[in-house]
Amino acid sequence: MSIHLPGKITQTLKHLKPSQWLILAALLHVTITVVVFLIGHFHLLPRTFDEHGIGLTFAIDSTTYRNVILDMAGTLNRNGLLSWPRIDGPLHCRLYALGFYFLGPVFGYNIITAESLNVVYYLGVLVFVYLLGKEVFNARTGLISAAVIGIWPSFVLHSTQLLRDSVSTVFLLAVIFILTVVLKRGLTYRNVLWLTIVSLLLIVLFWLARGNMWNIVIISLGIAALLLAVRMFVERRLLLTNALLLILVFGAALFVPSRIESTALSGDKPPTAILALPPQSRKFKNSFWSRLLLQIRARREGFRVYSSMASNVDADVTFNSSTDVITFLPRAAEIGFLAPFPRMWFEAGAGGRAGRLLSGFETLVMYLLYVPAIICAWRQRHNLGMWFLLLVGSVSVILLGLVVVNIGALYRLRYGFWMLLIVLAVEGTRMIAAGKAGARQ
Repeated sequence: MSIHLPGKITQTLKHLKPSQWLILAALLHVTITVVVFLIGHFHLLPRTFDEHGIGLTFAIDSTTYRNVILDMAGTLNRNGLLSWPRIDGPLHCRLYALGFYFLGPVFGYNIITAESLNVVYYLGVLVFVYLLGKEVFNARTGLISAAVIGIWPSFVLHSTQLLRDSVSTVFLLAVIFILTVVLKRGLTYRNVLWLTIVSLLLIVLFWLARGNMWNIVIISLGIAALLLAVRMFVERRLLLTNALLLILVFGAALFVPSRIESTALSGDKPPTAILALPPQSRKFKNSFWSRLLLQIRARREGFRVYSSMASNVDADVTFNSSTDVITFLPRAAEIGFLAPFPRMWFEAGAGGRAGRLLSGFETLVMYLLYVPAIICAWRQRHNLGMWFLLLVGSVSVILLGLVVVNIGALYRLRYGFWMLLIVLAVEGTRMIAAGKAGARQ
């Protein structure tokens, strides 16, 4: 009977509903978090994890954030829960502070307590990857894409930490999903009302959580507007409700940054948006291109002094003019899509060779996935949703290669955009498999 057990398990898994897959994913994430905590608690890998389960090399920001979260939780203990809205600091730290306030005395101030939020962020990412795959292609592609992301080793490991990556990725994928709906469907005025409210909330939350990546939101909106115009031209009809929703969201994206201050660590300058509607009391002194160039230079300078400088690439490159930026774009694409490069896979990093080997393996997998993604792009060239995912993912990866000189930071920041390309790769793989099956028949 045991011989047939794997086959029975496979058949059972095939018939699971998406909600049941989510339960399995939650159990997987909780299990991994507990394992990571135990490894740190018992000092099994003292150079990799501390006693709280926080990564010392691959999630170096977590230690700083934990101290901030502890201070916030202490403020809540002294002043009560009603003081939470007045606490100053990064949004994700403020959210974790609630978990530490309620659960810290029971489970300790570690990643076990943080799991109360981290598992929600992890499932949120999987849900929106599934919805994107389903909206652009079909439910099968969405489910497989979510499964691939759900077991992507470094993503899962990072999602157990006290980082802002997971929560900001959820907000970003949610915005991208709404824009995909605008491109693919016909909307009623009731749809516009609800989607506008949700979009406004997501835009505010993303700005608060990750204001230094705000340009990605503006670029996504611009690409969506261009593709919606293409759809209206091809279909020879005015999609007034779709256009109205896009205009409202675009207006909010230009309005929010100048009225709400993004959150940052104490002592750090809050991010600013280079494209926004400034209040009447404050006008931009420099042109848009001047502000863009200054922001790119400032971002590169920040990553140039990143803690793990051993993995810096082209850190000596500076941009003194827009021409310098344009001529560097091919190299930025190379870095964004292909880094870490093969020569780095076997070198010892700040945490030894294990991290480099894992990142090398995952990068090799992405090299292979780019092929079916390209095949999908060709065969689905009439699918505007596919173009949206491809353009947002590709342009964002190139921009990260332009700004981020530290490969470790690039690796984390790139997850959300790799996910969009993985959806295309999964559909492309299914097309290839279907073609081979048809040929055999």
